[in-house]
Amino acid sequence: MSFMLFALPFVAVFALGFFLVRVSSVSGYRNESLSFVDRLVGVVGVLSAALWFGVAGVLPLSLGYFSSFALIVLTATAVAAIALPNPMASFGVGILGFVVLIGGSFLTSAEMLHAQRYHALLGKELQSPLDQHLPPIDIDQAPLVSEDMAHLAMEKRLAEVPALGSQVTLGTPVKQLYRGKLVWVSFLEHRGFFKAMSNATTPGYVMVSAVNPSEVHLVQTLQGKPMALRYLPSGWFNDNVERHTWLNGFARLGLTDFTAEIDDEGRPFYVATAYENTIGFSGSEAKGVVTIDAQSGETKLYPTAQIPTWVDRVQPMEFVRDQVANRGHYVNGWLNPSDKDRLRISGHVDLVYSRERAYWMVGLTSVGRDSGLVGFMLIDSKTKEVHRFTLPAVTEDVAAKAVENVNPEKHYAATNPLPFIVEGIPTYVMALRDSQGIARAYGMVSMQNHQVLATGETLSTTLRNYESKMTSNKTAADIASDVKMQALKAKVVRIASEVRGNTTHYFLVLETPEASLQDAMFTGTSDLSEELVLTRVGDSLEVEYAATRSRVKALTKFDNTDIKGH
Repeated sequence: MSFMLFALPFVAVFALGFFLVRVSSVSGYRNESLSFVDRLVGVVGVLSAALWFGVAGVLPLSLGYFSSFALIVLTATAVAAIALPNPMASFGVGILGFVVLIGGSFLTSAEMLHAQRYHALLGKELQSPLDQHLPPIDIDQAPLVSEDMAHLAMEKRLAEVPALGSQVTLGTPVKQLYRGKLVWVSFLEHRGFFKAMSNATTPGYVMVSAVNPSEVHLVQTLQGKPMALRYLPSGWFNDNVERHTWLNGFARLGLTDFTAEIDDEGRPFYVATAYENTIGFSGSEAKGVVTIDAQSGETKLYPTAQIPTWVDRVQPMEFVRDQVANRGHYVNGWLNPSDKDRLRISGHVDLVYSRERAYWMVGLTSVGRDSGLVGFMLIDSKTKEVHRFTLPAVTEDVAAKAVENVNPEKHYAATNPLPFIVEGIPTYVMALRDSQGIARAYGMVSMQNHQVLATGETLSTTLRNYESKMTSNKTAADIASDVKMQALKAKVVRIASEVRGNTTHYFLVLETPEASLQDAMFTGTSDLSEELVLTRVGDSLEVEYAATRSRVKALTKFDNTDIKGH
């Protein structure tokens, strides 16, 4: 294969060059004036060029089924056109090849002919409680460090090592789980062709916590040995990670989305999605992954059922986005001039994590409506299991602008809002950055009402302000429809109050035999019940609360049975 990689371009250039010289020397270019040897050399040149592009992997991208088909048709057409002695016959073959190419792709892949198959490609949609998939807010572990914040922290760390910064640059940061914690990882890449030729490898990667951007690690050793990353997107010739993969047994396999990931031992890999086209030359469907050791170049193919646990992303974002878009667009077939029931994707397709699982979050809005969501989907990035939630909500952009406008004079820019459950309420949470990209404040916005929002200089302050704003605005109807209300009888162990704004908030710890509520704190205001003002330690209560995974439970009903009148 290495000899082919070296020899084919020379054969192609020589043969096609000879053929073109012979063509130009024939007055008026008449194929019948060309000798058998002339045409044979031309055919050899075309075939050599086709092999170079299609087999030797000169292009650092996957040809895919349509490109392979196109290459075959065009090669056959060129060979026939050169070999045939009659110019009209050569022209006819060219037209026939074009018709076969366009007609074949249309009949097998056109959306107007296969709309239902495109609609069904996403798979079955599951209905499940929202709070089981959106994580509760944890002010100590909220992963609000955005990609650009992580990249800035990485650049600062790299600048601390001048000799290294002049030789390498950062690859695209990738968010992933590493030993149970969310981090951003960026492999060190070559800084141009000459650096790649002289250094051959790069000495490791940079890792930044997705919770705290000051936790930055330049990782250059693995198990006491220095790292040497050879197979990279910035590598040249056989050191290019994509070309290396195709040349090691995967030339005929559809591969896409080469993503940098580290395993639980910190070993650097590239993970590529292996896919097949299921609707002619379209309808790409993930069938597994290929892992490429960035140091040794070892490649392994894993089918979907055997993918290593440390791999977070199997379903490429492009596949998910296209399949969700097709689900919404072809809901009533291809011909739907009134756009009845059609939905479209709103905003970004973002990767969110819950219970150590990665999900693609896709907001859905009606066609013609820009400011509000009708719901969203969470799609497992490994299995493509689809969870759909019908939840009228504001878009991420509206939520971000609402928070930015709290203090417009500071010109803060919000990171991409991430969804959490806060006291049973689906909530967008985001960091607010200054012009230098440093987080200076935080914001929370109710997904269902962007007027319920709060900001603060710290996440804990923001949470307190938001809880206060929610409590003063909340009714049972405000809580997500699929969050269950739970009744409880208990005694008061501790009670305290705090005035926030013009509202008094009460916090209670209750004595209950339920283990899951031992550390719970219940909160409500006097607007919920005037009996809260008179409640004391030891009183018996009958309450109802939103059964979420958050430690702080929002009370929706309150009854002190020890107060006279019951």
